[in-house]
Amino acid sequence: MARSGVDEFYEIIRLILVKYYAELSGLQTLPSREDCDLLLKQHASEVAEILDGVLSMQTPADLFPELQSIFGTVSIVRQDFTALDQAFEQLTSRSYKSDKGQYFTPRHVVDMCVEAVDPKPGETVCDPACGSAAFLKSAHAYGMRTYGEAASLHGFDFSHRACQVARTVSLVGAKGGIRIDQVDSLRLAARTLLDGPGNTIETLMGEKFEGFDVVVTNPPFAGDVGAESFVSDYELASIYGRRLERDVLFVERCIRLLKDGGRLAIVLPDNKVSGRTFRDLRLWLGRHALIKSVVSLHRYTFLPYTGQKAAVIFAVKRPPSMEAYSSEILFFRSDKPGKTSNGSFVYRPGGDPAAPPYEALDHDLDEAARTIRSALCAA
Repeated sequence: MARSGVDEFYEIIRLILVKYYAELSGLQTLPSREDCDLLLKQHASEVAEILDGVLSMQTPADLFPELQSIFGTVSIVRQDFTALDQAFEQLTSRSYKSDKGQYFTPRHVVDMCVEAVDPKPGETVCDPACGSAAFLKSAHAYGMRTYGEAASLHGFDFSHRACQVARTVSLVGAKGGIRIDQVDSLRLAARTLLDGPGNTIETLMGEKFEGFDVVVTNPPFAGDVGAESFVSDYELASIYGRRLERDVLFVERCIRLLKDGGRLAIVLPDNKVSGRTFRDLRLWLGRHALIKSVVSLHRYTFLPYTGQKAAVIFAVKRPPSMEAYSSEILFFRSDKPGKTSNGSFVYRPGGDPAAPPYEALDHDLDEAARTIRSALCAA
């Protein structure tokens, strides 16, 4: 793509879309450039929801045969989306992601979180920092596999490109069953008429919105939000002041988005779970939720994208209390990350590398998920 002068991000999305439409029509190879343009025009309304600007292929005609040889044998319909996730991870600006601490969430971690929160038909599920919609795609597959029907799925992200990727995943992987909206998820509803209406998750969900049944997310790990105008609306702002970090606000935001009894799974850096500095964050969470479980992820889990140590907190929202929740919490430590020290996959003995990572990789998160699900349901 570098030789063509086109924007590779959008051109690869076009390739994914035309290959998807070609497979639906019975073709197994990437059609000619002219036929690709025809497919995009035939599905113009769907494509326009994802792409900006022109809908036709932009790769020069003399380079297109190379794309056909590289891309032609790839199946979009019959894959588990790990490859797509990795492709989009490479396409997304490194500087944008590193500045905000946004990293590719390994699919076996995603599936573990979804299995534990057990999203059911008739429930509403939200990821307020959805990125490529991995959690929501997993929730859709889980619902179809377990119940024959998926929950109502809603993804929100501040990044325009992330929303475009998420809409592509929704179309290709969930037949459009995931609603994606671009919005600053941390912005709260206006308190007075002088604040102006502004888009928030609540306004996008409509007047009858009373909270989500499930929130499952991996919010940005980094970024100071102390200067943002809406920060004063958060209780945690009074605790951390100018040192307020983005993921701290997301903890409070996720709790606010849940209805009473709603279930939460949130991936956080290890210092938020165990560091002395963030003790007050944990106490705040304990006063607003029943913390049911914590899974400490292996330090290889996010390799090769980052060596950040992380954990997952599972909780159930409750009405605010003067005292932190003091009952038992299930703690798990993952000793089998399914990866080596350089980030290469490690498969289970006899595992099929073509199977989804949750089934194929040599990890121990599925053992924790079953126990956590029982604890969340009991709560």
